[in-house]
Amino acid sequence: MSSPRLAGVTPAFPAQPLLLAALSMATISFVRPAQANGIYRDGAGARSMALAGTEVGLENDPISALHSNPAALRSSSSTTLQLGAVGGLATGNFSNAANSDGHLSDKVEAGPEFGLALPVGSGPLTLGLGFIPDAALNADWKYVDAPGGLGGTTSYGLQQQRSEITVLRTALGFGLSLTDRLAIGGSLGIVYNENSLKAPYIFQSHPVLKGFKTLLDLETSGVGFNGNVGVIYRPLDSLTLSLSYQTETSVDSKGSASGNAGTQLTNLGGPFASVRPDFRYDALVANVFPQSVSGGVSWQANARWRLAVQVDWINWSDAFDELPIHLTSGNNADLNGFLGTSSIDDTVPLHWRDRVVFRTGVEFKATQELTLRAGYAFGDSPVPAATLLPLTAAIARHTVSTGLEWWHGHFSVVGAYQYDLPMAMTVAVSDLQAGEYSNSRTEVGIHWFGLTTGYQF
Repeated sequence: MSSPRLAGVTPAFPAQPLLLAALSMATISFVRPAQANGIYRDGAGARSMALAGTEVGLENDPISALHSNPAALRSSSSTTLQLGAVGGLATGNFSNAANSDGHLSDKVEAGPEFGLALPVGSGPLTLGLGFIPDAALNADWKYVDAPGGLGGTTSYGLQQQRSEITVLRTALGFGLSLTDRLAIGGSLGIVYNENSLKAPYIFQSHPVLKGFKTLLDLETSGVGFNGNVGVIYRPLDSLTLSLSYQTETSVDSKGSASGNAGTQLTNLGGPFASVRPDFRYDALVANVFPQSVSGGVSWQANARWRLAVQVDWINWSDAFDELPIHLTSGNNADLNGFLGTSSIDDTVPLHWRDRVVFRTGVEFKATQELTLRAGYAFGDSPVPAATLLPLTAAIARHTVSTGLEWWHGHFSVVGAYQYDLPMAMTVAVSDLQAGEYSNSRTEVGIHWFGLTTGYQF
């Protein structure tokens, strides 16, 4: 769906979506922390990125159509193939009682995207196939673990603290012209989700372990399904109205969780100091990614200028209210005996809020071959201060963008640059156990780069 501001396969094409889903597993860590729309991207494909994600009605752009509004597939009058890449570089700082210069890793990460629009004969139907990285939160910090946990004195010292949520969508869609001015479309998506956490972890809700701190290394992955429908209506030759909806996506991702609680056990003292500190569990993380709605207006002022505006609504409050974590088959006999079970269920409070994101973009056709673009997007962070961690710092509000497109015959090259302006958030009193993130400050900014090549057959 249109990135607000983060399926099925038909018998006719059984191999391609599954192949793309497999390829996606090798490219899961290509994006950096989050945008004003939470973990969702500001547009897919370089053209949409250059317009700050104003994409719900873009024509002749299979990647953005399969990302936001499949009805736009119908605008491709000939077979169109797009291959692209997107990458990011984040900057960030974190401070609290134990840190004055916590910082994000500054490495550049990148990955691919793909789109194909295939008109069916000379009729009103166009099919589409694509692989699109829908969303990602990738936070790789290094800072000192503040004293906390049970007893308030447990610290694991200077740690690399890393969290990742990745959502990759392989989509099969269609666009259908009902009249010369009205088109509808839909797509089904196979959604691959991967979750990773490597950091000191404090149990939040378990009746016995609540407040207990341990080093944790969790890796899970899974597959879910979602759908996207859209409509495009052109009341005038110069005016286009667009509307699209993407369903909620549920993914039960499975993997393992291992760690060592030695420091916490030693600090508790007494019989706990002799408890075996290392552990491993089978893990299941129940992720829900939100439904969203996007509407847009595009005005072709003249042969050179086009102006577009878009509004997105994302239902974060239902999707990211809590994050349930289920651990089973624990291998630590000491811990199993103490708890009376080899399983642990914990729930992490998130309490993200629904958000509306506003976008605008402009295109200027400088020459027959060259088009220039710029855009701006605004949306408040969905993350409340009370549950904010550097690892979940989806706090950007303002995004500015620019880009250009060059055509030569049937071939095109599109470039884009986005900048999520640095945004800081302060936590006075954290709702998370055991107070380590109270009186803290997190600041994040992100540079994004997009490149898309296209060919019309």
